[in-house]
Amino acid sequence: MLKSKTVWSAITTCVGTIAAIAMNEISLVEGLQLMVPAILAIFLRHGVQKTQDAAEDAAAAASSVTTPTPKKKVVKKAS
Repeated sequence: MLKSKTVWSAITTCVGTIAAIAMNEISLVEGLQLMVPAILAIFLRHGVQKTQDAAEDAAAAASSVTTPTPKKKVVKKAS
């Protein structure tokens, strides 16, 4: 998950916002308006990745299952 650009963007946003709040460049309310969507992006990204992994696993399991071929019934001719 740390390889995702979304996660690093959100982390950078949170760090920058905390620095701006500490230096009184922005108010706490403005900082929260920046940090909440950034944190939500991390959870959304994680959810999408988790769903994609589950779908790939299900597709792999479905493709590896072999169904037996139905046996043909042999009808003997009456002589």
